[in-house]
Amino acid sequence: MTTRDNSDVRHAIIRPRVCLVSGADEIRFRSYINHAIYARTHGLDYRLECGIDRDITNKFFYKTSIIRRVLPQYEWIVWIDDDAYFTDFNRDNLNRFIEQAELDGKFMVIANGPVEPNGFWSIINTGVMLLRNDPRTWQLLHLMEKSDLREVRTWWREETHGVFTHGDQDQMLWALETSGLMAGAEIVDHRELNSRGHYYENSPSDAFVMHFCGHYDKKLGIARFAKRFRIGQELVPDDLLNEFSCRVRSPMGSAEYWLRGRRMDAVGHVKRALRPLWHRYRNWKLR
Repeated sequence: MTTRDNSDVRHAIIRPRVCLVSGADEIRFRSYINHAIYARTHGLDYRLECGIDRDITNKFFYKTSIIRRVLPQYEWIVWIDDDAYFTDFNRDNLNRFIEQAELDGKFMVIANGPVEPNGFWSIINTGVMLLRNDPRTWQLLHLMEKSDLREVRTWWREETHGVFTHGDQDQMLWALETSGLMAGAEIVDHRELNSRGHYYENSPSDAFVMHFCGHYDKKLGIARFAKRFRIGQELVPDDLLNEFSCRVRSPMGSAEYWLRGRRMDAVGHVKRALRPLWHRYRNWKLR
């Protein structure tokens, strides 16, 4: 009987210990191209997941549903929102943060919320976060999913905690601070993990991840950012798109770009006028 050499098979089933994961209940953007290329460049696994599950009562819990399903298969996962894009492919921040967190006994790494042009800020932003397969992570997820957003709003102090976003970010901060789990969390500067457009001045490498949260038309926001820095709409350097055989590129053409821009400018005027009423309505609902 011929003995088969199984070295290639054994090598094939060895999985990376860190997974970059994103998803929701729909695919809205082509950020998965950006995420997949970053992951494969830096030795991470990558998964684009559908978050549908039983008893989802809050759209933000598609995120926690995905985390619960994927985390048991890895030592760490890196969650990234589908509207967040890597902009510096030379930085190995994720592996670096994980190595330091393990040395320090931390179970999560998350960025502080940058100060927005309107003055809004937050202690943390959950758009990008590193979570360890650790009992503290499971405790955090349990506390978040069992929390009542109205109770979180009552506990919240904007002068201490920043802007209330009516979502998972508020629930996570409440869970971290009221349970003592904050001691196991490392909060890093937003430029190193989860930043915003007004912090980019000279090049895409001014920060590590660009998060397009708060944009009325996010596809247009992504296209405008790309045009500003003369890069494709995937926000991936051309040499890496070539290396990883990406043939469909920058799908928004000039006509669509122009039409979306006119529409967004018109809607922006209306939204600015109605924003105070909308905030009062959301706060009233939580009473």
